[in-house]
Amino acid sequence: MKSQPLAQVTDFDLRLLRVFRTVAKMGSFTAAESALGITRSAISLHMSDLEKRLGMRLCQRGRAGFSLTDQGREV
Repeated sequence: MKSQPLAQVTDFDLRLLRVFRTVAKMGSFTAAESALGITRSAISLHMSDLEKRLGMRLCQRGRAGFSLTDQGREV
């Protein structure tokens, strides 16, 4: 049987999803930094944690810039 990501949603999961929502809305980690009141490195760690918990890549980030993946747009 295939496991479902976030079958049991915790407060931590909700926090990670709020960070993701803000990053997606703002369009970058840098823009989300001031909105969230946390550093870009903390945002990056939260995003990595969420991607691991969901088992999918939510966004592409790097020198080419930031963009949501198809799965990230669905989330």
